[in-house]
Amino acid sequence: MKEITVLFKALLHLGNSNLYEKEENHRISKINIITALLILLSLGLGSAYWILSGYFSIFVATVIESVVFFGVLYLNKKKKHVAAGITLQMIINLAIIYYGLILSAAVDPIWLTLFLLICCLSFIKVGAAQTYCLVISAVSLLFLELNRSMHFVPPLDFSPAMLNFIYYCTAFTVLTLTSVSLVSLVHYNAKLFRTISQRNHQLTALNRELHAANTRLEQQVKERTANLEKAVTAKNIYVRELTHELRTPLNAIYSIAQLKLLSGKDKGQSEKKIDEDLFIACRNLQSLINNTQDKCKLETGNFDEVKKESILLFSWITNIVNIYQYFANEKRVKIELEVQPNFPSAILEDSIKLTKIVNNILVNAIKFTRSNTSIFLRIYRDDTHWYVAVKDQGAGISPDRISTLFKEFTRTTINFAEGSGLGLNITNHLVKILGGTIQVRSIMEEGTEFVVTLPLVPFTGEVKSATIELRENNLISFEGKKILVVEDDIMTQRYLSLLLSKRGFSIMHADNGPEAINKAFNQPDIIILDMSLPGKSGKDVLIELKSNPTLKNIPVIAASADTDETNIQEILLEGACDYMIKPIDFNILIDVLVKNLLTGAIVKN
Repeated sequence: MKEITVLFKALLHLGNSNLYEKEENHRISKINIITALLILLSLGLGSAYWILSGYFSIFVATVIESVVFFGVLYLNKKKKHVAAGITLQMIINLAIIYYGLILSAAVDPIWLTLFLLICCLSFIKVGAAQTYCLVISAVSLLFLELNRSMHFVPPLDFSPAMLNFIYYCTAFTVLTLTSVSLVSLVHYNAKLFRTISQRNHQLTALNRELHAANTRLEQQVKERTANLEKAVTAKNIYVRELTHELRTPLNAIYSIAQLKLLSGKDKGQSEKKIDEDLFIACRNLQSLINNTQDKCKLETGNFDEVKKESILLFSWITNIVNIYQYFANEKRVKIELEVQPNFPSAILEDSIKLTKIVNNILVNAIKFTRSNTSIFLRIYRDDTHWYVAVKDQGAGISPDRISTLFKEFTRTTINFAEGSGLGLNITNHLVKILGGTIQVRSIMEEGTEFVVTLPLVPFTGEVKSATIELRENNLISFEGKKILVVEDDIMTQRYLSLLLSKRGFSIMHADNGPEAINKAFNQPDIIILDMSLPGKSGKDVLIELKSNPTLKNIPVIAASADTDETNIQEILLEGACDYMIKPIDFNILIDVLVKNLLTGAIVKN
């Protein structure tokens, strides 16, 4: 009995593989079972028909049929399962045609039709092969039905008892094989259903766990995002307050540096060099502070909106060149400026952002150009755009490094300060904000050129500014003019007053808001008003000045370390004639004073 069980299992799993899908293994096993049953039934019934009828040809046919059925099992063993299924179907078709012809008097085609359909659906995988087998089966059954009616092939002559025996044997065979196929299918489907149910339960449990994990993760993300936002906000507040506080002492140091430069006529070369180094160090520190503030604005997406105004282009770019010539002198480098002859005298653009762009590119060129060379700064235009091109004569930039130039924290050094690594990164963002592009062209050992392209909007209205070029600022005098300096920081007050007194101003001082209001009744020609006063703020003082009929016409220059353009715009709307960001650049201050006191300014001969 044990041997039979082992043999049955071996036959059942003949040709199966763990690499196959369960459905494929089930089909292979079903072919094996049906083939084995057909071999047994074929030999058994064929022998019985031969013995009872005396027709030896029936026995010969059943033996041949059985041998071919063994071929089906062999094909399965060799993993040729499609061929095995098609072969089994073809053998059954041929057997049915053969037995249907010789036993047509006893065999009902309905039984054969049912069996062939079940065979096609059970043994052949869905596809073209199954379709072909179904067509062949239908043709075979049609042929048998026609033969039964028209007797193309005459049936064998059997006795009535033999005909009854054949009829019941055929019915038994078809029902047995059909039942085996259906039972196998039902068993497989039940097993498959149990497997699916188990998997569904597992998936449901996994979904619950996943949902719980997602909920926990979402909560963690929310908490960490909130913490990150708090950290970023705290960092930005800290940076803003820190840079604001740094500007106050820097304002005094920068004023000292400018004083020393202006009083350098009678100094020796070494002393002049020290004065220039001090000035450069102050400018570097100012650049680091500005870049740090700008980076915080970019990170939070709160960068100031574009505020376009008229710019006298030649004066603007000349002032920048003259300021950075101090940096270039350190390396004995000459900045050569060329402005296209037909360029508009004034354009509309955001002067703050535009100045930052040119400053950063020019500083970068000074860093990398060779000593005793020139930097070429060209401004030119076409019909719709204008261009700022800065070319150095340095070692050049390799192609693989050009793609990284505008990334954060690419550090370089210049004189006393190490770069923040943010200059070109911020420049790239500022150019995009202004609707332009920036390109880099470099040839190794020859130099690098940065080209900024911006939309050209010429200014055709009246230019209110009366900007004097930097090289002419030393000729401007304000003799007879009174100025009120409202500043609570003693050092800033002292050195700013020294700068202004050298230009002929009569100076008045105020340390706080109420004192500023009282001294304003002395009718100064202009007021420099610090926005961060103790007690009454500079903004409140400005509002009070502009609301007083006696004082409202006095020009007020606001001064503050606050660089937020929204706040700057609010101060200007309250009536300030201009806004100076600390540390105050004396050359820019002179421009502002000239613009507001032009009728009284004289040029010394």
